[in-house]
Amino acid sequence: MEKFSRWRDQGTGIQPFLPPVPANEDHSTLQTVLTAVLMIVKPILGTAKFLVLGMVTTGLVVLETLGLALTPLGPVHKVYHRVISAFFLRIILGLLGFFWIKHEVVTLRRGRATGSSSKQTPSRKANTSGELIISNWSSYIDVLYLAFRYDPVFTQIYADTLTVRQISLYEALRLSGSYPELSPPSGVETMPLLEFVKAMHKKNAGPVVVFPEGTTTNNRAILKFVPIFKDCSVPETSIDIQILALKYDYHKFAPTFTVGLGDSYYLGHLFRTCAQFYNRLSVKSLNPEESPSNANFSTMDGLASTPTNAAAGVVEPVEEDVLGGVIMNLMGRLMRYRKLGLNVKDKADFLDYFILRNNGISRKAPSQKSVASSGAGSGKPKRH
Repeated sequence: MEKFSRWRDQGTGIQPFLPPVPANEDHSTLQTVLTAVLMIVKPILGTAKFLVLGMVTTGLVVLETLGLALTPLGPVHKVYHRVISAFFLRIILGLLGFFWIKHEVVTLRRGRATGSSSKQTPSRKANTSGELIISNWSSYIDVLYLAFRYDPVFTQIYADTLTVRQISLYEALRLSGSYPELSPPSGVETMPLLEFVKAMHKKNAGPVVVFPEGTTTNNRAILKFVPIFKDCSVPETSIDIQILALKYDYHKFAPTFTVGLGDSYYLGHLFRTCAQFYNRLSVKSLNPEESPSNANFSTMDGLASTPTNAAAGVVEPVEEDVLGGVIMNLMGRLMRYRKLGLNVKDKADFLDYFILRNNGISRKAPSQKSVASSGAGSGKPKRH
C-alpha cells in the first residue's frame, strides 16, 4: 500500500511489516462456484476446530498446573512436562492445519548434498542446555513449533539495552505481532545474551531460543538484527549455536502474523488459521559443522561472504556486532531471503502509524523521529 511506502526497504523494495495480500486473479465459473462453497464451509470448519482448540488448550493448562506438584522431584517433573507439552502442542499444530512440518538439515558448502532424511531429524529433539537456537520470527506458530520440538527457554530482547530476559511460552505467544518493547520495564532484570545462555546452562534449563529481529515480519525477508551478539567472538566456541529458518508457503491466507495489537487481532487470525484445510511450514537447520560456534568456522570458505542474492546497499557485518552480521548472512542464505536495512525500531514506527490510521486519529504520519524518541523511553506503546 502506498500510504505505508516509507516502511518499504530502499534496497529491495520489500515491505516486511504489512500482512500479505493475495494477488487478484481471474477466476473461471468453476473457480467462482468453488470459492462460494468455501465461503460457507470454511467458517463451519473454523468454528469446529476453534472450539476443539480451546478444549485442548484448557487440557494442557490443567495438566501443566497439576504437574507443578512434581516440581520438588526435579527430573520427574521435567519428563512429565516434556511429554505433556509435546503431546498437546502437536495436537494444537494439527488443528491449525500443520499436519506435516518438514525439518531438514542443510549445508551451504558447495559440493555437499543438502537436506536430510527424517531419520536424521526426529520429530522432537531434546537439545542440551547451553545451546542457543537462533530463528527468524513471523508468527505465533513459530513459537508453538519451537516449543513442541525443543521445549526451550524463550527470551525477549530489548533493543535499547541490548539485553534479554527469560519469558514463558504464553508471553512468547503474546509478543508475536505485538508492539515491540524497546526497553525493559522498571524492576525487570535482564542480562547480556551470552551471559544468559551460560546461566541457563548451569541451571540445566534447556536450549535458549532468541529471535534477533526483535519482532515479527511477513516472512518475505530478514530484518536487520538487534546487535545482541556484540559481546561474542567469531567463532563463538563457548556455546553451541543452531541457526534455523522457518518459511511459510501459502496461496490465499498467510499464517504470518505481523500486526497483533489486541485480542481481536489474535482471535481473528487464529480463527482464520483454523478455517484453513491445511497450512504449510518448512524448517531448515544449518549443518552444525558450519555453525559459527564451530572452532573451524573462520577457515570455511564463503560462509562469511555476501550471498549472491543479497540486496544492494545492505549493510554487511560491522565491528559493532560481527557475529550477528555473520548469522544474519547465514540465515539469509539458508532461507534464500533478502536482508533488509529496516529493524525493530522501524516496526515500532510502522505500528504507531498503523494505529493512528486505524483509529482515525490522523490522516498524516507523525514525525518518525518524534515517534521513535517517545516510544524508546518506556518501550511500550502509548496508544493501544
